[in-house]
Order: sequence, then structure tokens, then C-alpha cells
Amino acid sequence: MKLSIISFTNKGANLSLKIKDLLKEGDFECTLYSACSFVDDERINKTEDKLTEWCKKRFEEKSAIVFIGALGIAVRGIAPSVKDKLNDVPVLVIDENGINVIPVLSGHVGGANEIARKIASILDANAVITTATDINDKFAADLFAKKNDLYISDKSGIAKVSSKILEGIDVRICIDGPLSFDKEDLPEGLRSESYNADENFDILVTNDPNRLNADLVLYAREYVLGIGCKKGKESSEIENFVKDILAENGIDIKTIACVASIDVKKDEKGITEFCDKYGIPFVTYSAEELSKAEGDFESSDFVYEKVGVDNVSERAAVTAAGADSKLVVKKQAGEGKTLAIAKKKINISFG
Repeated sequence: MKLSIISFTNKGANLSLKIKDLLKEGDFECTLYSACSFVDDERINKTEDKLTEWCKKRFEEKSAIVFIGALGIAVRGIAPSVKDKLNDVPVLVIDENGINVIPVLSGHVGGANEIARKIASILDANAVITTATDINDKFAADLFAKKNDLYISDKSGIAKVSSKILEGIDVRICIDGPLSFDKEDLPEGLRSESYNADENFDILVTNDPNRLNADLVLYAREYVLGIGCKKGKESSEIENFVKDILAENGIDIKTIACVASIDVKKDEKGITEFCDKYGIPFVTYSAEELSKAEGDFESSDFVYEKVGVDNVSERAAVTAAGADSKLVVKKQAGEGKTLAIAKKKINISFG
């Protein structure tokens, strides 16, 4: 996860250096900034942007933000960029003495609460969590969705479910179709029921985008797109190509878990812009990693000469989909673009 830490004093800058040093680089890609003219350290980027503009750039690049300073500074800085809880980046505030770590925005879906606990643990500080379901140790629908990589159809349903949970009213949940789960793991306050088209549930977890009879519908993201393309393909070309093949195979874009490709395409503008538009994660793998994928793949000597592996789209899809996945759409090609689709095995967990 990208993590941008901004400070406003020398003391705050020193704390940002400490945080970066203590966080594992494998978990966070930390970049440090300072708006203080007295800070002179090559490890810290000086910024002269207006704070609102600096925040806007971080939101656009999907970077979590940590302010080291006053809460009011953070609120004023992020105000023009805030949209909704499903798309806002995680925002946290830490006082410059490193005593309190406060998640301000996107506590569950973005992971701000989790980041706060992580930073608080390494600083021996207080994680100031204010989310009602957290402080009452209750089931949180949005956190459940995030952990299970479920698409949230309507964020208003989260509040409806949380209100019932917090008032001690049983919540009716339906885990639909072939999706597996352990009933013994159901949290307190949830009652599992079988699907009935004539009933309305509080929560419906399904892999059928046509089922809408619940206050909160969560779609299983069970498909992975493996994509390859010639350099310079426009995002509109990628989008039309993908949507046509999804339509042909009856797959809704809401059920896409991620897009995968080879690492030489990690900055391919057409792919990254397409993924950003639909909020789909984009992951890449080395030729060596792709070559280890197991399955019956279409082989191309031309592709091997170019990138060091005989097939990108099929191997990338299966690699990203993980163990027990299967290729459900073999490589489709068209005008310098290739696409394959793998299906993941979904196990719903309440842990």
C-alpha cells in the first residue's frame, strides 16, 4: 500500500522518519513530505503545493495519507477531495509527540483503522478508534466485505445493517449459490437463511448480479482477467475489448477481482487507466513467475521471444486467481490485445 506521510515541523519530520524506518517496506511503500521550510533532509520531499492540492494528488494516486500535526489541518486539507466511504483513501492523523494515532477517513474499506493499529503498535501509542462497530466489538459489514473481496453494490446498505447490529436486532444473511462458508463461524447477531426470491434479506452474498433482494448486496469477485497488449493501446480500446468478451460470457464487471499481466506492463497506461476507472486492482508478475503456472496454455514462440514466457494472458489469469482456480475463457485476441479469464474458488469467512 502507498503511504504518504506529511509533517509540518522539524519534530514531525523526525517522527515521520521513525515511522518509515519501523514499518516493513513489504507492507507499505512510504513516501515522506514536509511543508516546513526548516526541514533539510534528502529523505523527505519538500512540498510547496497548497495543502488541498497536495491532498488531491494523493487521492488521485490512491495513496493513504498520514498527517503529523493537528486534526484540523487534516480536515481542511482533505475536504475538497472527500467523496464517499467506498472510494476515499485512508486518512490518519498523528500528533507530533507520537502519542495518538487517529483514523479519520475510510476506517474499514480503506483500512485506516488497521493502519492506525499498526502504527500505534510500533510507536507504543494509542490507536484512537471511534467506529461504532469496532468499539462495541460488533460485526462490521464493510470490513466483512473487504476481507472477503466482495463488491458493495450500495453503500447505504452498510448503515442499515450496522444500525440493526448495534441495536441488538438480528440480521438476516444469505450466502447464496455455490459460495461456501462455515455456519459455526457466524458472528453474534447474524442469522443464516437460504435464498428465497420472494424475501428481502439484510445481507445477500451472491455471485449472481441479477439478485438484488437485500438491503446490502455483496457480489463475490470470483473472476480474474489476464491481459496482454501491444505498447500504447488506449484505455478505451482495452475497455471495449474487455466488456465485449465479458458480455459474450455472461460475466458482470462487478465480479472482477483483479486484472493481471506481466511486469513489463505494470505502467501500461491503457491498462492502468481502465483499472482505475472501474476500481479494479492491477497486479503483475515476472516471466519466471508466470512460467510456473500450471495448466494447458496456448503457446506462442513470438510472445516468448518478446517477454520470456510463451503466454501472458492465460498464465497471468491463473496465477492471480490462485490455487484451485480454473481457466474459464481461453485466450481471446484482437488487434494487439489478448484476454483470458480465470475463476477463483471463493470461501466466505467471518474471521
